[in-house]
Amino acid sequence: MTATPIAALARRPAGAPALAWPGGQFSYGELRARVEMLAARAAGRGSPGSPLAVIAASRRDLLLGVLAALRLGRPVLPLDPARPDLSACLAACAPGGVLGEAPGDWAGSGAGAALSHPAVPPAGVDATTAAPSAPALLLPTSGTTGGAPRIAMLSRAALDAHVRASAAVLPVLEAGGRWLMCLPATSVGAQAALWRVLAAGACLVLPERFDAVQVRDEMARGVSHASVVPAMLAALAGVDAPAPVGLRCLLSGGGELTHAAAGLALERRWPLWNGWGMTETASHVAATAVGPDWQEGHAGRPLPGVALRRDDASGRLAVAGPMLMSGYATPGLAAGTGLCADGSFLTSDLGELDESGGVRVLGRADDVVVTGGVNVQPLAVERVLSQCAGVIEVAVTGLPDERWGRRLVALYAGSAAPADLEAWARARLPSAERPRGFHRVARLPRNGMGKLLRQELPALVPASGG
Repeated sequence: MTATPIAALARRPAGAPALAWPGGQFSYGELRARVEMLAARAAGRGSPGSPLAVIAASRRDLLLGVLAALRLGRPVLPLDPARPDLSACLAACAPGGVLGEAPGDWAGSGAGAALSHPAVPPAGVDATTAAPSAPALLLPTSGTTGGAPRIAMLSRAALDAHVRASAAVLPVLEAGGRWLMCLPATSVGAQAALWRVLAAGACLVLPERFDAVQVRDEMARGVSHASVVPAMLAALAGVDAPAPVGLRCLLSGGGELTHAAAGLALERRWPLWNGWGMTETASHVAATAVGPDWQEGHAGRPLPGVALRRDDASGRLAVAGPMLMSGYATPGLAAGTGLCADGSFLTSDLGELDESGGVRVLGRADDVVVTGGVNVQPLAVERVLSQCAGVIEVAVTGLPDERWGRRLVALYAGSAAPADLEAWARARLPSAERPRGFHRVARLPRNGMGKLLRQELPALVPASGG
């Protein structure tokens, strides 16, 4: 079985729905025509086989550009033009050409628009000429600690392996099903969903931005699967809308799923799943249905073909399996950097494995705060504080302290008074793990994937705070 989008795209009925967005839709036949048009435009931008950067603000156009690059058999680097480190990402991969910068690159890509290029394969181009193990997607990781961008190289073979493994665990995505993708198109979640959808002969529903009312409307009209980040669940639960029709899998990933957020979905009887993975693993490598007995951090058993282990020296989780990246990109796309000597990937996530092989994520190794000689994992403290009534979201950071080296400070959104949250912490946390300051904010800083931007937390603490 191959899930490669171009091969899957070619064999689906022309009239079946393939891609939908607010105000428009492509059938498989229309999608094939648009991809061929864009491939013809991009064919002369760089030598055959060289990386192609696709730069677009529109999620729809960006995915069209990705398919066009794959049609040409070229590695593709999808980027948002608003990305602050855009130039650094381009330098890391040294693409041979760019699709999206020239005027008119996306002209004619809308539904019903006339093709300005013939819908025929570009001369001498065949997507099957690229080896399955060669880089196909070049995806910047969604790390939140700043620094130089790291771009994971994912091969067709790795993405195919992910699709097969994911399909063996998640509720079945049938031909004609609809997968609602609420994540940015540059994310591994969106790219893997495109791969899954085309492999199944389903339709990808793609809002241009997250709008809770619009998403709830789509759920009520009938989507079988939907991808969200945990931070979206509260907004979705707050919309007064009809119950979902035919929803079989609401997949949460890309961040920490809290008990409170999960409870909102369970109260509404939404079929919530929690996935754990990252860009380097071609999306989730463990997933579990979330029920009333679910505990924070639990991501279930690894997908078929995935091997997990805990590194005894660091406590970090390591992943092995056919869906791993080839390495982080360098000019020339040399493989290997970023992987262990045995070919596994050592993540930054601290975790543990239970007797059945299930994984529980405890936090990130690079988030640890050392205060008074004690290593404190902010996520563990946040899980306790988040249970306090009136707390919507909470984050813990460390500030310089002459006596303790670092002191813990909590920032939170919600109606709880700082004194109430302090009393909650005093009753439930040991002294070393108890924040010394509690400050209410309108919202916590997050990136486009909903991940907490921990490096921005100290600046939110009042000058007299802590």
